[in-house]
Amino acid sequence: MKKSALYFMPDISGFTNFVQSTDIEHSKHIVSELLEKLIDSDIIGLQIAEIEGDALFMYTLNIPSFSTIIAQSQKMLEAFTYEIEKYETQRICQCGACMSASNLKLKFVVHYGEIAFMRVKHIVKPYGTDVIKTHRLLKNSIPSNQYLLISSELAEFYKINFDEELAFEESKEEYDLGLAKYFYKNFIKPKIETPKLANQLTQKPKTPPNLEYSTILNAKIVNAFNIITDFSMRALWYKLVDKLLYDELRINRIGMRHNCISGSSIYKVDTLGSKEDNGQLVYGEKTEDIEYLKTYSYYMSLNSISPNEIHLQAEVFFDFSTEEIRIQNQVQNMIKNAWQDSFERLSKLISHMRIEAIENEFKIN
Repeated sequence: MKKSALYFMPDISGFTNFVQSTDIEHSKHIVSELLEKLIDSDIIGLQIAEIEGDALFMYTLNIPSFSTIIAQSQKMLEAFTYEIEKYETQRICQCGACMSASNLKLKFVVHYGEIAFMRVKHIVKPYGTDVIKTHRLLKNSIPSNQYLLISSELAEFYKINFDEELAFEESKEEYDLGLAKYFYKNFIKPKIETPKLANQLTQKPKTPPNLEYSTILNAKIVNAFNIITDFSMRALWYKLVDKLLYDELRINRIGMRHNCISGSSIYKVDTLGSKEDNGQLVYGEKTEDIEYLKTYSYYMSLNSISPNEIHLQAEVFFDFSTEEIRIQNQVQNMIKNAWQDSFERLSKLISHMRIEAIENEFKIN
């Protein structure tokens, strides 16, 4: 007995150029985050047949109403846009991938047709001409990179007159499978209210820092900033913790939380953010979990003196939750000694790290 299915395929526009021209390590994290947001936005029970780099090939045997398809596309676009805009408002990393993520767009191809399945070992996948046609429809001459495409078969199934009822345009393409007619509608970028954390979280405490360190280093500002913000390099210089626990598949950005292990203690740390003001880059972190302290935070500020010379400043802020002077002195001395060592290690790491190695790792554009 023949079965019919709705084929649903969201595809990220600009993916090829994004991958080819930016850091592959961060670009893959960005794309995986975006695809996860699309999957989490499913409201019609879509099955994932394949994750195809920049696209999700999905289907369902339970055909929803046409209005639900529109709502599904809109919901995914909103989730996608929300995530993209967070790379603008909460971005930490200065690499090409993170800085150009906002150029990515989203398009949808929706088709109706027959479905069969093939099994290879334990893997079961949709099979047939309509599977091929769904993919072919991605290759079209639509003058936009963010749209919803409806195949003529789907339009016929719903018996919709697109010319009269909806703001869709009609077009056609010649493929190896023959002539394919379709209808499309440009998707305008939705207005999204992203969390405005950048200004809020980069504001330093109004009190003078408890500790302050400053030096001039021979380094490029972006290279130095990437060393400071990269969790995987933190153990090379930051001596207040023994180990960092964080999601290695996520890129550090404003509002992101990681765990620090110090001895037998584990405390949660929030990324405060970065900002760029007249060439200055600022990164900070904050926690309220350190014993005897209400809050503890630090800010690293970098200013470019010349293309290969920077001014690095560290400011450390904390206030006590105990009034015992003896404990206050012990804690302050511990933090001071750790930061003296940390700042010296960081300065050496930035100065001695080969610029070529950093550039190869991050592929700074």
